[in-house]
Amino acid sequence: MTLKGQEIRNMMMPSPFGRTLFSAMAMACILLVGCKPDPMHGGPGTLTLNAAFQFAGDSVSIGRTALDASGNNLRLETFSIYLGGIELLNDTGAVRLSEAERWDAGADNSWNWIVEPGTYDGFRIHLGVPAEFNTNTDPTIWPNDHPLGVNGSAGMFWSWNTGYIFSKFDGKADTTGGENFTHPFAFHIGGDDHLVEVRYSEPWVVAECSEHHFDLRGELMDFLVNGNDTIDVRDDHITHTGDNPDLAERYVTAQSAAVTLQKH
Repeated sequence: MTLKGQEIRNMMMPSPFGRTLFSAMAMACILLVGCKPDPMHGGPGTLTLNAAFQFAGDSVSIGRTALDASGNNLRLETFSIYLGGIELLNDTGAVRLSEAERWDAGADNSWNWIVEPGTYDGFRIHLGVPAEFNTNTDPTIWPNDHPLGVNGSAGMFWSWNTGYIFSKFDGKADTTGGENFTHPFAFHIGGDDHLVEVRYSEPWVVAECSEHHFDLRGELMDFLVNGNDTIDVRDDHITHTGDNPDLAERYVTAQSAAVTLQKH
């Protein structure tokens, strides 16, 4: 296949779309032909991010049930979250790997990027969508299947002027701890003030053709507990952020404490 001049320019232009296309094609080449770490063919490293969320110590699966800290039996119906502003940190600032990725319960939970060799001061991810892509943004500016595009953001976008839903945690509860799931709960979080940074802060070196793996870990049940503050879905069970900002703030505070980024 021969690329036309405009297609080549599109790949090289400094837009999110050009960067994403170039990164994907470069990654495909590395996977197909391998990396050659010699003076004539030194190549980049690779970074794999795994979303290792759990629901009561098990995988995050729709329909799974578990007792929460208040004795309610919760049945999971939705868990979706944006991972935005995924960036390497170095002495000159940040190197962005992705504007945003979306993860839904039961979906593929890993992403791969090429990484230039060098020393990095850390790695960070945001739970949510960075402000530059969030409020007053029209999702039609992105390709349909992009996580921030019309199809990619389905169910995770309020309106053009309120932006994206950063995370959803929905289900039904039996408030007696039994199996009669009739009590709904819904935590829908958004807004620039609720963007959470999760950071790995240790220096690390990317050598030519090296592989690096990170886990973003979080127990969903811990999103309802922060120290002495426990969200009991019998009383505090619904927030769409703006309609119940106090509950949204409590949820985000607990979420911030529960999610970690680890290298292995």
